[in-house]
Amino acid sequence: MRKTFFRFAAPSLLVILLLSACGNKEQKNDAWEAPKHEVVTRQLPDLELTDSVKNAGRTYVYSILRTPSDSLPQVKDDMDDKYKDNTIRLTLRRDGNEYFNKTFTKATFAQSIDKEFYNNAILDGIRFIRVEPGQGLVFSFAVSYPDSDMSVPFLMTIADNGSFTFVKDENLDHEEGDSVFYDEDGV
Repeated sequence: MRKTFFRFAAPSLLVILLLSACGNKEQKNDAWEAPKHEVVTRQLPDLELTDSVKNAGRTYVYSILRTPSDSLPQVKDDMDDKYKDNTIRLTLRRDGNEYFNKTFTKATFAQSIDKEFYNNAILDGIRFIRVEPGQGLVFSFAVSYPDSDMSVPFLMTIADNGSFTFVKDENLDHEEGDSVFYDEDGV
């Protein structure tokens, strides 16, 4: 009886194990799928700064206001995130009297920027550089790819009569002046 049990039980057990091993299993998909990227619209923070400088016994006060614009075209990065472009308003006073008040966009600098760079960049920042005796106040503007260190800097000189000229800045090592190129933390 013992032999009969093993004769029938062992093969039956083996068949049951084989069938259960070959049963319906879910097919694994070994193909890697990149996580979905949620496209967002980003913007630099508003920035407001007022400071002063003395030149030839006169006090010059400059006020800067950088604001993300809803009306300017947005640019996209390589992840298709959108970035709002900025306007920068610069106001200058000499001995309390306003002599310059202009709002700049990256279009101000369009003639001096490669078209592809222009289409993917924003007006990023501004900083005061120095007083140029006999010529006026010098500021540096930057048109940049968002969230990168790729930029085209410009030096703008604003004369005492309110006229201005600008050139591409070939010297990127300005140590003087108040920087208002802020990172995302605002410092």
